[in-house]
Order: sequence, then C-alpha cells, then structure tokens
Amino acid sequence: MITDPSELWTIQERGIPLYMNNTLTIRPERRDEFVAALRDVLPHARAEAGCSYLEVGELTRDPNVFILSEGWRDLVEYRDEILAKDYFQKYLKISEDAYAVPRVVELLRPVDVSS
Repeated sequence: MITDPSELWTIQERGIPLYMNNTLTIRPERRDEFVAALRDVLPHARAEAGCSYLEVGELTRDPNVFILSEGWRDLVEYRDEILAKDYFQKYLKISEDAYAVPRVVELLRPVDVSS
C-alpha cells in the first residue's frame, strides 16, 4: 500500500490502484484560465479506460481552492501513460503555473462497506 505521495514516482509494479485527493490553490488572477483548462482536460481524462472516477469541487469558503478527487485502476498506467498524453501535459502546464502554493496530494485507501 502506498502511504507517501513521493512513492508515486518510484513504484514499478503494475496493478496497484491509485486513489487520491489533490488540493490546488489557484492564484485569483489565474482562476478563469485554470477553470477553462479543467473544462478541457476532464472529458478526456474521464474517457480513459483506467479512470474509475474524477471529480472536482471548490471550497465554499474559498473559490480559489479546488479539490480533485481521482481514482485510477493502475498507478503505473496513470503515471507513465496517461499523464504523458498531450491533453494532460497541456492541463498540467496551465494548472502548475497558476498555483498560489504547491499542491497537496492526499492518498486514499478504499474502505469496503459492502458487508
């Protein structure tokens, strides 16, 4: 099980799912550009076979703070294949340039509530 976000870049084993929340604080003057980039990237990312879910929301108390909740079937596939795609690289360039502070990545562990 992955417990440290820095591990995301070193794991080579396939088949490990990835669930995470990313908190992005966007500079107010770049908000519109960032939202436009989200509108572009989300349909492409959600259409990927390996995407279990990808949702975004903004904090009610601060509309410049966005939380992306993501689930991917395979960490290595996400990291090495999906993030490398042109549409994702375009989004990353725009979003990373708009950060007011570094993003915060929280790894999640699924909870089985089926019983």
